[in-house]
Amino acid sequence: MERDSLPGVFRVHQILAAALAAALLVYVVVVEVLSRRAGAIWPIPEHLLANLRFIFVFLAFAVYFLMRFAQQRLLVKKPADSRQVLVAKLSLNSAVSLALAEMPAVLGLVLFLASGNSRDFYPLLVISLILLYVAFPRYTFWEVWAQPRPQSPGGG
Repeated sequence: MERDSLPGVFRVHQILAAALAAALLVYVVVVEVLSRRAGAIWPIPEHLLANLRFIFVFLAFAVYFLMRFAQQRLLVKKPADSRQVLVAKLSLNSAVSLALAEMPAVLGLVLFLASGNSRDFYPLLVISLILLYVAFPRYTFWEVWAQPRPQSPGGG
């Protein structure tokens, strides 16, 4: 009998999500330490900075829809899919969603480094925290979704 890989794969994704949450805390420490020194690390003219703020905030909100789009493409059950295949699809979807959830905070960090203003970082950090919550793996969903479709008596 084959060993069920769902609990182990799920645990890996929980650890990945926790590591990404910890990375957000590291970004906060970096921002707070660097904000104590005067000025931007990578100064950008204010008129360009305003455009960059708009673009980054738009991208941060677009990430949610990109996560949903990826989920619709990756979490497609086929009648022939075994439990192992379904677990692999869940794993890929989780990895993609968690990576995307981190993106707004990274954009906020870049914006902070360009402006020297921590107020450019924190709104994008909040968006990342919300997306991380949305993308955080939930075992009940994984368990239900990883059940293969019953095969029809006719073989297909």
